[in-house]
Amino acid sequence: MSNINISGLIDDAVPFPQGNFVQAVRTSCHACRERSRILINEDAIRDFIQNIDISHFQKLSKSDGLQMPLKFDTLEQELNIIGLIGLLNFGSGFRKELHEECGRGAFNTIRYGVMSIHITSSPLSAHALRSLTLSEVSSFFQIPLQVEIVHPTIEAIKVSEPSKSRALVELITWTLNDTGRILEENGYKNFAAFILEAAKPEKPNEKSKASRFLVRAFPAFRDITKVDGEPVYIFKKAQLLAANLYRHFHSNVNSQTTNFDFSDISDLTLCADNIIPTMLNHFNVINLTSSLKKYFDDGKEITNIQDASRLRAAAVDACEIIVSRAKELGRNEINLMDLNEYIWRLGKEENYRKLERFAFRNTLFL
Repeated sequence: MSNINISGLIDDAVPFPQGNFVQAVRTSCHACRERSRILINEDAIRDFIQNIDISHFQKLSKSDGLQMPLKFDTLEQELNIIGLIGLLNFGSGFRKELHEECGRGAFNTIRYGVMSIHITSSPLSAHALRSLTLSEVSSFFQIPLQVEIVHPTIEAIKVSEPSKSRALVELITWTLNDTGRILEENGYKNFAAFILEAAKPEKPNEKSKASRFLVRAFPAFRDITKVDGEPVYIFKKAQLLAANLYRHFHSNVNSQTTNFDFSDISDLTLCADNIIPTMLNHFNVINLTSSLKKYFDDGKEITNIQDASRLRAAAVDACEIIVSRAKELGRNEINLMDLNEYIWRLGKEENYRKLERFAFRNTLFL
């Protein structure tokens, strides 16, 4: 069995923000960066901006990560898949183990698993999510629960032991079960039904707001931590789901998808994971204390959510400054949503894939 304590992943004692959730991300991340003594290197920011090639920026930043080799008969089917990929967008701390045992990284493993559920025509109702078993999730996502190893004293014999990625299967299973339970208890037949409801404008004749996706309903979106006694709000998955829906449907809005043409999409913050802080550290945009820098220099795994939150908060705040400085330099094409996508995809390119990324496993949020 895994040592991961599911009940310890979500801090229910930290209050939700008062007022605007997105602004709370900005203010709490800025305060966290300053308390953590993480400095912003203005010279490095200027160099970073000036070295951005516009054609490369456009190519990476405008990519639609929701394009999949799947056929959908209804919008509901498509939204279920998009929503579940957004819900399960975590597991980055298992990157090395997944490459070793599955031949894929974290995001591609999640994407593969959700697409497998669709391809096999398995039900995605709230009840079905609530009822998924550990072995079913292992099968869909192709993450082994057990692996065979050579017996420590008898070479001719192989024995089974839990796989290095088993804990991720447990996290995925719990998240799907808990989300299905909440959907079913609140009368939603599936996740798509909830997304469509959440995307409705607050008032008639108004456009929808992406910030409504920063919801209280699901613990798996409750990306809140207390650091130095103060709350830090990041809401990566909730904001990223809203941004991806906007990107995916913005160029093809119809009567069914008009609510995803969010009026406040430009208000969203950076969706901080482990890749973007890694890239900002590499480009010297953020100057870390020695206690935080060791996670990149030595490859030391993070064991507490506070340090992971410090690095993510610093990335959120740093990218706000990058966009501001870009405008001062006349680089108006660099907005926050596109910068987010650009840095994330840049980190996937060959020149940067080998950078040591910080790893934190015990989380549902990155």
